[in-house]
Amino acid sequence: MRKILLTIITSLIIISSFVFWYRFHNLHRFRLLTKMISGNSLDEIKADYAQRNCREFSDSEINQGRFEALVTGYCRPQASDFPQRADFLCAVGLNCSCPAGREPSNNCALNSVSAWSACLDFNDQTSDYCHQTATLAKPGPGQIAADWSCFAPKSTLSIDGHDYLVTDKGSAIKGRRFDIWFDNCDQAFQATGIYDVVIP
Repeated sequence: MRKILLTIITSLIIISSFVFWYRFHNLHRFRLLTKMISGNSLDEIKADYAQRNCREFSDSEINQGRFEALVTGYCRPQASDFPQRADFLCAVGLNCSCPAGREPSNNCALNSVSAWSACLDFNDQTSDYCHQTATLAKPGPGQIAADWSCFAPKSTLSIDGHDYLVTDKGSAIKGRRFDIWFDNCDQAFQATGIYDVVIP
């Protein structure tokens, strides 16, 4: 009886672990979730990685040839994906430069800590938006925003077996915090996680 009970418990643990792993898709999201379960908000995690030194590496990182970084995704939001125009303008303000400028106050927020300014309204059918990176390149797959004080424009970063060309930067993209371009905003959202980056 004891052996049967132990087998059932072991099976439940294995099944639960598989479901948990499947739910969070990959190690990157699992590593992020572990930090959040430890009591850190996503904004605190972003701030932590932005403050981490991206020019100097520990002996362990040097021996392994990689360092840990927080990676998020960004994209070109589509007005049709948002029920309210204000939500679309907030999404563009989060992901891109605003064609007509920004609202004067931080009127977009995920919570009380994280806030940013929406774009002023613009005609998304005739205006270019999310169409150019800081290197003046058209954004596309395989491109990444990085801290240019550590990672030079047009240099290459290897993350999770993929090479990315540094073509962009951003006010929140500092230290060991990166933003990968996706043509699809759902994929951009799903990319958020903690990754290993090969030391350049």
